[in-house]
Amino acid sequence: MQAHITVSEVDSLKLHAVISYGISSNVYIIDSGGDITLIDTGYGPPHSNLLKSLEKFHINVDDVSRVLITHRHKDHTNGLKQILNKVEPQIYVHRSDADVIINRLKLNKRAVIKMGERCTIYLGRKTIEAIHTPGHTAGSMCFLLDNILFSGDLVFAGGGFGRTDLPSGNLQELVKSIERVLKLNVNMLLPGHGELVLSDAKSHIKLALKYAKLRLSRKI
Repeated sequence: MQAHITVSEVDSLKLHAVISYGISSNVYIIDSGGDITLIDTGYGPPHSNLLKSLEKFHINVDDVSRVLITHRHKDHTNGLKQILNKVEPQIYVHRSDADVIINRLKLNKRAVIKMGERCTIYLGRKTIEAIHTPGHTAGSMCFLLDNILFSGDLVFAGGGFGRTDLPSGNLQELVKSIERVLKLNVNMLLPGHGELVLSDAKSHIKLALKYAKLRLSRKI
């Protein structure tokens, strides 16, 4: 089950969200003057259907120029299979998670751009900042578009934070990453799962930091 909403529409920039209520991740679609960028791709059928989601927003899959991956997990990346049958976009992923995704999905290595600690990505007329935020996985990334934070599985609405008991997860690193994004100018929080935070995002991030530190203190 999924909900499709337009989060914002300012000048030539449209931001759409596919909110999933199950195993699949949320997917975000940035339309910058017809130049289409996806943030994550969901799990794919039968849990989600990226092609149908694009159709709901009247977007042609051929216009997808790039896909920004928040981290390696299947619920965020397996949906790539659907669009790679139609188009070959640039795929941005942190170098620590890249090989896992390349091998599992048999990606063309030439289409994969391995990111480091921080970089600027051009989205048509706009730019988005990619920020390395390890903890949930070693290669987890957040993306900052103006004052909108796409947080992947780092933090969620209501003070939730990502699990760290899966391969390459690290709770100490996750706490440091939450501290890092808390310093950013953020008003809106668009996480990898669950509800969106359309204002006062920092209060949710502060709560996530509080809970993550509490969890860490119990482990030490």
